[in-house]
Parts: sequence; structure tokens; C-alpha cells
Amino acid sequence: MRKENVEFLNLIYQNAEMGLIGIDAVMDKVESEEIAKVINEQRKEYEKFCNDAERILAKKFGAKEEEISALKKLASKIMSEAMTINKDEKNIVKLMMEGNEKGVIAIKEKLNMYKDKESIDEEVINLAEKLYATEEHNREEFESYL
Repeated sequence: MRKENVEFLNLIYQNAEMGLIGIDAVMDKVESEEIAKVINEQRKEYEKFCNDAERILAKKFGAKEEEISALKKLASKIMSEAMTINKDEKNIVKLMMEGNEKGVIAIKEKLNMYKDKESIDEEVINLAEKLYATEEHNREEFESYL
């Protein structure tokens, strides 16, 4: 029971952490105030998901979050830099949408795997469902900027 909950919470944490990494890699290239506002709001959402996952891990399971590996962080930053080198905001929007879509897929896969298991804490399921809905909403929010 504990292992599956900790694993799921770490996926939630890492999903949100990846969102933060992606945002931080492109934010200084965004010139549109409107797009910058959307991205900043999403950043706040990801920070909250990281904090919520950390809190639940510590409080309910006596565990600490597992951060994304330094190599994976570096690879993500390099890819983001390469894809946004010309500061084309449509490329930035596409990159953000692709990140959201990856998050949607990862969370949905785990939700399908764990949703009906009695061993998964309801608070963990609720946080995952909220992250899933947020990722979907964030992706859709960018569609108007294409």
C-alpha cells in the first residue's frame, strides 16, 4: 500500500517539477504579456502541486519526494533552448502544449492503473485527478495562441 502511494505521489511531483523546468527554460523568451501571464499562472499551479505532493508524502507516508534526475533536467533545458532559440512564440506555445500532453498521458496512465485499487489513498487520487484536469486545461488554454 505505502509503496504504490509513494510511487504515485512521486509521479505527480515529477510531472509538476517537469512543468516548472519547462516554464523556467522558456520564460525569458516570451515577449507577449498575455502569454507570459498564462505561463506564470501555470507556474504557480505546478508549484502548488509540488508542495501538495511533498506535504502528503511526508505527512501520510513518512517519505520524501524524488526529484527528476539532473541528467533529465539538463536534457529538458537543452531541448527547450534549442526549440526556442529564435524566440518564436508559436514554438514556445507548441512546446508548452507538448509538455502538457506528456503530463496528461503520464497521469492518465497511472490513474487508470491505480484508480480502482483500494490501497491508493483517496487524497492521492484526488491530487492526481486535479493535476490531470489542470494539464488538460493548460494545453487547451494555449490553443488560441497557435
